[in-house]
Amino acid sequence: MSRRIVSVVCMIAMVAALFTIGGCSGQNEEVTTYQITFDGTADEAGVISFLDYTINVYQDEASNSCGDCADQPAHLYVGASAEDAAEQAAEAVERAAHTWEVSEVSEGTLTLTVMEGETVQVKDISEISVPVGMTASDNYEHTADGSESSEAEGEKTIYDLDGNEVTVPTDPEKLAAVYGPSYEALVVLGQEDRIVVCSDVQKENFPWAQKIFSKLDTLPCLENVHTSVNIEELMTYSPDLVFSFNRPNELEQLAAMDICSVAGTTTTTLEEVPEQLLFYAHAVGNGAVEKAEEYESYFNEKMDYIQEKTKDLDESDRPSVYYCGIDLLTTYGSYSDLPELIEVAGGTAVMGELKAGNHTQIDYEQLATWNPDYIFIDHGGISDGESVEQLRDEAYGNDNYSKITAVANEDVYLTPSGVFYWDMGLQKILLLEYVAKTIHPELFEELDMVTEVQTFYKQFYGYDLTKEQAQKILEREDP
Repeated sequence: MSRRIVSVVCMIAMVAALFTIGGCSGQNEEVTTYQITFDGTADEAGVISFLDYTINVYQDEASNSCGDCADQPAHLYVGASAEDAAEQAAEAVERAAHTWEVSEVSEGTLTLTVMEGETVQVKDISEISVPVGMTASDNYEHTADGSESSEAEGEKTIYDLDGNEVTVPTDPEKLAAVYGPSYEALVVLGQEDRIVVCSDVQKENFPWAQKIFSKLDTLPCLENVHTSVNIEELMTYSPDLVFSFNRPNELEQLAAMDICSVAGTTTTTLEEVPEQLLFYAHAVGNGAVEKAEEYESYFNEKMDYIQEKTKDLDESDRPSVYYCGIDLLTTYGSYSDLPELIEVAGGTAVMGELKAGNHTQIDYEQLATWNPDYIFIDHGGISDGESVEQLRDEAYGNDNYSKITAVANEDVYLTPSGVFYWDMGLQKILLLEYVAKTIHPELFEELDMVTEVQTFYKQFYGYDLTKEQAQKILEREDP
């Protein structure tokens, strides 16, 4: 499976909070109680490491070199549950019989206390490592300078789309939605009330977003983020977690300020759309995972419905489709998921062999050579550029473009947007339905896009659209 790296830079604020893992503030505070909670299932072989303990996770019994030896250390196999991990972690601690003792093991959570006469400081608490498929979070109680014991928030380890380990705050309270699609994602995950600052790309050209999202219209807004983010201004809002663009210089600046950031990216396969939302959900916690799983089920159900109707189409029955954004000669190559979307919808993506990602420039001769049957236009109006309506008018009014089949037959369509661009955000599943319905009206006669938009907005944004409002979204009209 082709996956695109979602870069994550995570260093925890040394002044704002007392986090569990080394490199944080409060290094001289003595720890009295430590708790680790496992979640998920070990999908691959690897290692669980915490404090001074290491537990091997083997692929199977054959790969366990110790075999049935009597002194077999604590270990697990692929498929082990969170409960298994907690029990084996407890066994490792009990066998070691130094520094820590087990207080309780319950439902994937292990609680330890420092043995009498022993001393553990915050700086001695090491980062947790777990195999792919599992997550782990921890917290501890500490005392400082003879003060009363208090609980400090911990960190948790999650995985990005490439299986890379990512460390984020266990329960981030202040979220910065800087990356364009991140605001919509946080709304779907039920976290809008935690957003403390957004960006201009989420407000410009999206009056439906200001109407439907409850906080967007009142939140402070970072300007010109498509070009660069003013990190100093961003920091005035004291975010715990920043959903940022994948720009190395900005990620480095955030890291230098000890701020955790999750860098977004465009998806390269349709499968990655719900996967990226699930990654965000694990990052924010607070019940978001259930929301992400609900979206994944919806996404897969709709995609299966479309695919079932188009999978057996002959090549001759698949019209050629060109998808563009920003202007008529900017398209989406094979490193984006738009070619796959067109294929699933029952078309042939003329730009599918182009070795490029989103918003890739071509020339008119290339478009004329492709000569698509259908053209879909998205992303108009960025940085004061031409609107999609102006781009379509340009195509219909230009003698050169009139030679292209889609233009000659007036099969140039403006992609709906609603709260955000359909080619970038979570409405992409609606885009799949829209394209399929447009290029194969006979196959999808029963597919009512007005109803589909209403259902989606109710289920994932909590907003009841009237039929008239849903129709306006489909026709790119303002509220």
